[in-house]
Amino acid sequence: MSTKNKLYLIPTPIGKRLENRVMPEYTLEIVRSLSCFIVEKPQTSISFLKWARHPLQDYQLKIRVLNNKTPGHEVLSFLKLLEEQNVGLMSEAGAPGVADPGAVFVEVAHQNNFKVIPLAGPSSILLALMASGLNGQKFAFHGYLPIHDNDRIKEIKTLEEHSRKSYQTEIFMETPHRNQLLLNMLVQELNAATKLCVACNLTMDDQIVVMKRIADWQNVALPDLQKKPALFLINAS
Repeated sequence: MSTKNKLYLIPTPIGKRLENRVMPEYTLEIVRSLSCFIVEKPQTSISFLKWARHPLQDYQLKIRVLNNKTPGHEVLSFLKLLEEQNVGLMSEAGAPGVADPGAVFVEVAHQNNFKVIPLAGPSSILLALMASGLNGQKFAFHGYLPIHDNDRIKEIKTLEEHSRKSYQTEIFMETPHRNQLLLNMLVQELNAATKLCVACNLTMDDQIVVMKRIADWQNVALPDLQKKPALFLINAS
């Protein structure tokens, strides 16, 4: 099957406060032209559409939810939307399909010969890597580390060793309410020469981007990351 309809991948602002956020005008023009969206959270997406000055009212939009709990048969049912019109796919924040449940529908769209069009906008992973000063030629994103302490420490050591052997930047994240615990553990468990970058609240007025060797992290007051979205990047030598 081939179709002229397209699946647009729409990045959304990373921070919760939308005032003074900047998005490429071309991306906003595409957003305003669509009336059908697949989203992670409707409330957040509707707020973004209002901020983007979408010409339609909420009740005139067709919105479907795709999150980690969406069953496979429902994801497949979204193909009907693409058969009828262009569709926009939005993440809760940042780039859709990257550390985001929307990736499963992007794959379905490819399998059914729909055109997939990524649009320019913020990605917290790339912004953190850009700002870290760590190796941007070779890097990997690992998502969330294990919850239990013993497993987490083991994973931290594994990532550090892999980074040392391949000179690769390892990037990972944690839920905001456990960020401080993870930072404390990284400072305690990583080797003194390993570089650690913490990138928190990116694009917001109070953003934090700090990169130091562990030996230096151990001699300064750690930033307050509690309940704030953050990314962690390590590069071992």
